[in-house]
Amino acid sequence: MTEIGKTKGSKWFSLKHKKKWLAIGLGVVLVCAGSIYAYEKMSASPATRSLTRTVAVERGDVTETVTASGTVQASRRVELSFSDDETTVSAIYVKVGDTVKQGQLLAKLDETKAAANVRDAQATLLSAQAELAEAKKPKTTAEMNALQAQVNQAKAALETAQKSYDQQKADNDLAKAKATLASAQKNYNTQKALYDAGAVSKSELDDAKDSLDQAQIEYDNAVLSKSQTQGEAKTSVESAQADYETALQELTDAKAGPDEATVLSAQAKVTQAQAQLDEAQKTLEDLTVKAPIDGIVTAIEGDVGEIPSNPFIVLDNSNADTLEVSAQISESDIGKVKEGLAATLTTSSYSDKQFSGKVTLVYPEATTDSGVTTYEVLLAVDNKEGLLKTGMTMNVTITVGTHQNVLYVPPAALQAQNGKDGVYLATASADGSTNKSGLAVPFKFQEVSTGYYSSDKVEITSGLNEGDQVVIVSSASSSTSSSNSKNSQMPGMGGVPGMGGMAPTGGGSTGRRN
Repeated sequence: MTEIGKTKGSKWFSLKHKKKWLAIGLGVVLVCAGSIYAYEKMSASPATRSLTRTVAVERGDVTETVTASGTVQASRRVELSFSDDETTVSAIYVKVGDTVKQGQLLAKLDETKAAANVRDAQATLLSAQAELAEAKKPKTTAEMNALQAQVNQAKAALETAQKSYDQQKADNDLAKAKATLASAQKNYNTQKALYDAGAVSKSELDDAKDSLDQAQIEYDNAVLSKSQTQGEAKTSVESAQADYETALQELTDAKAGPDEATVLSAQAKVTQAQAQLDEAQKTLEDLTVKAPIDGIVTAIEGDVGEIPSNPFIVLDNSNADTLEVSAQISESDIGKVKEGLAATLTTSSYSDKQFSGKVTLVYPEATTDSGVTTYEVLLAVDNKEGLLKTGMTMNVTITVGTHQNVLYVPPAALQAQNGKDGVYLATASADGSTNKSGLAVPFKFQEVSTGYYSSDKVEITSGLNEGDQVVIVSSASSSTSSSNSKNSQMPGMGGVPGMGGMAPTGGGSTGRRN
C-alpha cells in the first residue's frame, strides 16, 4: 500500500513538473519568436519598410518665391464720349482694331454752328484789341500840333464871342429909342397942356399922341431886340468857352500820356472778348473726340448721321510694350508681396518662354470666395514681342528675396514634434540614448528656426551647424517630394528605423507656421 501510494505520488509529481516546463518552454518560444520578428522588422527589405538617408547641412543662397495664377489685361482702358448729345456725327476716322496715337482725331460732330460762333468771337476780340492799342498809344507830334491848333482856334472863337457880347451890351439903338420916346412924351405933355388951355386944336393933340405911341413901340422893340441879341451873344460866349476848355483838356491829357481809365476800360473789353472766344472754341473742340493715349480701338458705338451714344469709342493699350497681369495671392502669402518685387511669368501658350514682370500694386482690400481669402496684385509684364494677349492665363512666380550664404536643409528634412519645427539628427548613438527595447537610438529630434523657403531648400536660422547630418525618411515605393512653399505639408517621418518603430509625437510634419 505504501509502495502503491509512493508510485501514485511520483506520477503526480512528474506530471506537475512537466506542465511547468512546458509553460517555460512555450514562453521561451514566444520570446524567441518576438525577437526574430523584431529582427526581421529591423532588417526588412526596402520594399516593406520606410527608407532613411542622411544629408549634410549646407551653406548657400536661398530664394523665396510666391506663386499664383493671373490673367493678362490692358493696363489702361478709356471710354470716350461727346459732351454734346444733340448734334449728329459728321465723321468717323477710325475703325475697330485700328492702332491710334495720343492726340489723334477719331471722330467729330457737325460743327457748322459752333465754327460760326468762333469766327464772331474772334472778330469781337480783334476790335477790342484795336481799341486797347489805341488807348495805350501816345500822341504823335502831328497829333499834338493839331490839338494845340484846336486850342488856339477855340480860344480865338471865345474871344470873338466875348467881344460881340460886349458890343451888344454897349449898343446905342436902345438909347436912341429911349430918347425918342422921352421926346415924344414931352411933346405930348406940352400939346395936352396947350389943348387944355385952348391954344391948340384937337388934331394937333392927336398928332402928338400918335408920335408918342410910335415912339413907345420902337422903344419896346429895341428893348426886345437887345435882350435877344445879348442872349445869343451870351450863349455864343458860353459855347466858345466850353469848346476852349475841352480842347485845352485834350491837349493837357495828350501831354500827360495815355489815360489810365480809358486803358482799363479797353482792357476789360479785351478780357471779356477773349473769354467769349475761349468758350466758343471749347464748344467747337468738344465736338471732336481725340485719343488720350496710344492704344487700339476696341469698340465704336454709332455711325455717321446718328446722335452719338455714350460711350462712343472705347480704347485700351493692349498693344503696348507692357501689359498688366491681375493675380490673386493667398492670405498667407500676401504679407510677403510688396510693390517693386520682380516676377517671372509663364503661359501654356508659349511653354518654352518666360516673361519678366514687376509688382506694381497690391490692393489692400481682400476678396473672400467660398471661404478662401485672397488679395489682388497687379504686375507689369514685358510684351515687347507682342506675344501676350488680353485674357491669357499666366503662371506667376514672385521673387520675395534671396538670403545669401545661409545654412539650409531639404524641405523633406523638416519635422514637427509637440508643435515645434525641427529635424532628426544622426547621432551615431554617441549620447548612449536607447529606445523602450533598450536598443541604441541613432537619431534625435533637434528644434530649429527657419527663414526663407524655396522648392528645394529651407533656410535654417538657428539650431544646426554646417555639416550636421540630418535624417530624411522616404517610402521605398515612392521618391521623396519637396514643397515649393513654406506653407506646404512636409512628409512625415513615421517610425524611424533603429528607434523601435517609435514615431515623434505631435503628428505629421508641416512647413513653417505663420
